[in-house]
Amino acid sequence: MEKNIKKHEFNFDLTGLQTYTDQVGGLLLAEAIVKGRTADLCYVQSGIKGTQAINLLSSTLDVQDGTCGWNSSGQTTFTQRDITVCDKKVNESLCPRDLNNYWAGQFLNAGSYNESVPFEESIAKLKQEQIGKYVEEQLWRATTGTSCFNGFASLISTGTTGVVAVVGAVAITSSNALAEVDKLIELTPNAIADRDDLIVWMSMSNYRKYLINLRTANYFHFSPDSDMTEYVTFHPGTNVRVVGTHGVNTEGLYMGPAEYMVVGVDLMSDEERLDIFYSRDNDEVRVRANFKIGAQIAFPENFVTNNL
Repeated sequence: MEKNIKKHEFNFDLTGLQTYTDQVGGLLLAEAIVKGRTADLCYVQSGIKGTQAINLLSSTLDVQDGTCGWNSSGQTTFTQRDITVCDKKVNESLCPRDLNNYWAGQFLNAGSYNESVPFEESIAKLKQEQIGKYVEEQLWRATTGTSCFNGFASLISTGTTGVVAVVGAVAITSSNALAEVDKLIELTPNAIADRDDLIVWMSMSNYRKYLINLRTANYFHFSPDSDMTEYVTFHPGTNVRVVGTHGVNTEGLYMGPAEYMVVGVDLMSDEERLDIFYSRDNDEVRVRANFKIGAQIAFPENFVTNNL
């Protein structure tokens, strides 16, 4: 019998699966981190290894009457806010021989030396989605009590000097959602009121209540920004978008310029990728992901919250 003859059950050729994540594993992890709803809309600062300064520029302009001489006035100021990223990893072991007595074992290569598992592409995609969900949650819910950085929910609160809080805010319902968002918009600082990146962030459950209120108020022409899966809607009569994210899990509403919400990542390192590979020493398939995430806001005085 020739040694180079191969047999693959059910017409599945699994020999190419080992290279799947080598080819696009880095892309999968990058999409999981920077293509989540929050990171996709906010500013992403890459190349952060631990703690890095966000360099901020502000200025006061003093226009004078035209006279002879030089009368210096006005001020240009450079300030910094530090952003810290946490180093995270995923390590999982998959033993192909564990599948022998189950339906998935039908898709293993013939013989006793299995150096891949079935459906590696599906496994990689699922891990990408799970990491993306984890990142979205951490960007909002992380606190320095359990993590190395505060998420946006903690940063956009009265605990951060300069953030403005609504007085008399109540939890959103399907009949008051428009009014509660209006309360935040009324407190928008004049300096940023005409920006095109103002967003009110809320939980998915509150976003659904918001849509009900939008419908019952007969604002049918204010449809979501693209399609329903994006959960983005322009608030009627304003330049403010309302965005639902599962990262927010409270009654909190958070408003500010998306550009001033900074998501910290590395993503410039070759080690920051999603890999599925065979470990000969351990005779198992391993899943590995290394990544870094963090959050910070620039110019807190431009953010408003209902503080719930």
